[in-house]
Amino acid sequence: MAGLPASALTLKIPVPDLLALPAGASYHGKNGQAGVDVTSRGDTLVVTSTCDSLQRLLLWYEEELTRIRGDTVSVSEVSETEFKQRFNPVKIALIAFIAGMASGIVLTVLIKRRLYEK
Repeated sequence: MAGLPASALTLKIPVPDLLALPAGASYHGKNGQAGVDVTSRGDTLVVTSTCDSLQRLLLWYEEELTRIRGDTVSVSEVSETEFKQRFNPVKIALIAFIAGMASGIVLTVLIKRRLYEK
């Protein structure tokens, strides 16, 4: 994903307005993806800031991770299918048995011929 553009926000609130802020009221500001919320709770000033670009970046990474996991699962399924199709242990054992029997018969015939020729 291309780099996300930077967003900055400056919220200028005069101190007298801040002190006169009634309970439950707040100042809001938003610029691009940056946002700020200033609230007064009793004698405490609460400032909350947000940045939508981080949320967008998180969503992009989650989608990318899901896509990569899907690709990995499909590749592993293809690999398992190819492995199953290539190697059948019964077939290999049968071929080895037949090859062993054939070579045993040929060797027996050759050895008997040499022994009886002398």
